[in-house]
Amino acid sequence: MSNSPSRRHLPPAGPSWSASTATREDDCTTLSATANSLPETLLAETHSASRQQQGARNMRPGPVFEQLPEEILHYIHSLLTVQDAARAACVSRGLLHAWRCYSHLKLNEHTLGLADKTVEEQKTYIIKKVDQILENHHNNRVKVETLKLRLVHGSYGHIKASSLNRWLQITVKSGIKKLDLSIPLQIKKEYNFPCAVLSDEAAASSIKSLHLHGCAFTPTSSLGILRRLTCLHLFSVRVTEEGLRFLLSKSPVLEKLDMYFCRGIVCLRIAFTLQQLKYLSLIHCTGLQSVQIDAPKLCSFRSDEIGILKEICLRNSSQLKNVDLSSIFFSDARARLPSIIPNVESLILQSRQIVNISFPMQPSKFPYLKNLEIELHPATMPFPPSHDIFSLVSFLDASPVLDSFILPVEQDATTPDLISGEDDVYTKRKLEYRHDHLRKVLITWFCPSRSLVELTIHILESTASLERLTLDLTYGYDRRWGTVGRCPASTKNGLCLSMSKKDLAGARRGVEIAGQYIVGRVPTNVQFEVLGPCTQCHSVER
Repeated sequence: MSNSPSRRHLPPAGPSWSASTATREDDCTTLSATANSLPETLLAETHSASRQQQGARNMRPGPVFEQLPEEILHYIHSLLTVQDAARAACVSRGLLHAWRCYSHLKLNEHTLGLADKTVEEQKTYIIKKVDQILENHHNNRVKVETLKLRLVHGSYGHIKASSLNRWLQITVKSGIKKLDLSIPLQIKKEYNFPCAVLSDEAAASSIKSLHLHGCAFTPTSSLGILRRLTCLHLFSVRVTEEGLRFLLSKSPVLEKLDMYFCRGIVCLRIAFTLQQLKYLSLIHCTGLQSVQIDAPKLCSFRSDEIGILKEICLRNSSQLKNVDLSSIFFSDARARLPSIIPNVESLILQSRQIVNISFPMQPSKFPYLKNLEIELHPATMPFPPSHDIFSLVSFLDASPVLDSFILPVEQDATTPDLISGEDDVYTKRKLEYRHDHLRKVLITWFCPSRSLVELTIHILESTASLERLTLDLTYGYDRRWGTVGRCPASTKNGLCLSMSKKDLAGARRGVEIAGQYIVGRVPTNVQFEVLGPCTQCHSVER
């Protein structure tokens, strides 16, 4: 018998085997080809049932694992990716049978095999192929557990709502666990998700994850109770406040809510009934003016609208430990957040607002804050020299148990106003504040800014607990903990990504500034790294 891995389950060749061998090899060739490009045969399951049966009758007994109970064999097969599931079916009788019951459908440009089709061919091919795949599952009474229908390619814009409705109606049944529907933004008419498919209690009660992208969603009173829905992701979905409240009221065990580019919400209310909600993300929901949250188990909150909100109210927020806020005024954050999120342990603040961040010390504290990241992003113009990065020390002072501090200063977010050779840096603003628990500090895209150098010196001279200080001068690489000393942004061929002459010049100037003002102040027990451009990939000539 051949030792070839692809044929190890086939019996020795002989007169009585030759015909069936050819049949089996044809099936394997077809499935193997489809496993690589995922065209029609793999997902549409178009190879003849009679050919499968003929090949199966002539196969010799399979390996030991095929003697497992059918439900276990099918479960193992269900854990494979679509490509691997097809390949496995080429060499195993048991897995070939399991393939016919494959319940995880991921339909997109790649899995539908559109790469070799013209735009005109795609228009008819897509509808025909998706129809064939879903009808085949429906007619064979195969329960679909996962349906990822990502139709974001430009050629999908012509698909009619009636086709989309039909696909959902025959798929969203009892047993569906994950539904991911992405509608092309180029579609001529806005698609309204047919909430009626979730009016069936069996389907509504089985779904665990719902992702909608690029459609309208209008829940009605007929919507079933989503008893197992734990994850809800709405991206560019038009939904009213009333509709969203109704949807959430039908989702008693919801744990994660993501909303991106949902512009129809002015006031978001998360009621106390969402007892299991742990994660909430509100990104680019322009128009949002008020957020009222009463979720007792909420532990992570992310938003980029906090700076423009007229009202934010968090009740029962004792479990809220991780917060990520963008578009926020630092002075407002320092004044308001300690009372809004008193138990926060990890805090990320991002801003590109042109505001004076020189603000006085305040008595309010973040008593449990351990990890702080403050990101300075560029706006239409750099922060002028009067905007004082040194004032961020107020956040350090307000965090008595702070363990790590990350400060990314993006290019053009501050003015490089420090000239090498100046002697009066950090002579007027020595403070008495001590940071007794701070161990790790990382400043990415460190630049020769006077107030930034002052802040760095202050940290060195007021933090006895400091173990590591890293200054990353290579703009655009953002090396984090665990990569200290490695070549930045190394590609597969071992070379760094290219850097512009401006970035290289700024990085080398930063090395000079760090050598002049920082190196001599670093205690001997502190691990200090200055991460400049890779000398191997970025020579002076480049």
